Amino acid sequence: MAADFLARLGSRASVPGEVRSRWGIAEYVDLMAPRDGLERDLQRLARRRARALRRVDPARLLALLAALADPPSAELNKSLLAASSGIPATTLSPYVDVLVALGLVRLVPGCRSPVAKRAIGRPRVVFDDVAVARHLSGVSVEELSDFRGRSRLAPLLEGVVAAELLRQQPGSAVEHRVSHLRERNGLAVDLVVELPDNSVYGIEVRTASSFRPHQFASLEALAARAGSRFRGGIVLNTAPRGHQQRPGMWGLPISCLWEWDQSGTRR
Repeated sequence: MAADFLARLGSRASVPGEVRSRWGIAEYVDLMAPRDGLERDLQRLARRRARALRRVDPARLLALLAALADPPSAELNKSLLAASSGIPATTLSPYVDVLVALGLVRLVPGCRSPVAKRAIGRPRVVFDDVAVARHLSGVSVEELSDFRGRSRLAPLLEGVVAAELLRQQPGSAVEHRVSHLRERNGLAVDLVVELPDNSVYGIEVRTASSFRPHQFASLEALAARAGSRFRGGIVLNTAPRGHQQRPGMWGLPISCLWEWDQSGTRR
């Protein structure tokens, strides 16, 4: 999935309203489908790492991984994770570091941009492989495909987007930082792309297959706060085509993170 979403987003040649995608709910849910031997592979990986580090308990490592998937894409709250995993909060950090080193999870830091006010600094934890998150969360692929399962699908899709942006970051032609924003005054934006000049993009992730004004509410609040530092707001969802809500506010299919198609032909 080699791509540079941010560079393409900032290109004057890009027209969000002309973006097409053949991905729908079924295709996104397919990303989360189980694979043979997943549980066995996780246990083997935990045991191998535990032997290498000696002080790491493989059972605790797997317990923490399961706790991080309930729910997925949540903030790193050590008190809650300690209660769920049985690992004392004071010794939790080394286990998180191991999971990051293994490539099982990634950390999305809190927003540091000057536009943020009283932002929560805790990182969000996202799974590099969304199938692992779905497996550990205990929700079936069939449930996610049903409309009633959209509340369970939402954090998984947020994880897909965050993990993909973090994967692209080192090779991007545009220097940037990927973060999330949650403020004590209530403003929250799923993801914020911070640029070196202190300007920002805001990104919201939704399960809907169409675009509605309420999906842009948090982005509009961020735009009002940031003023001239606001580069644009993007709602990513399961729609088959892009949309311009207004100048500087766009809707795009999630799949354009790895394929940006303006011709109608899937790459």
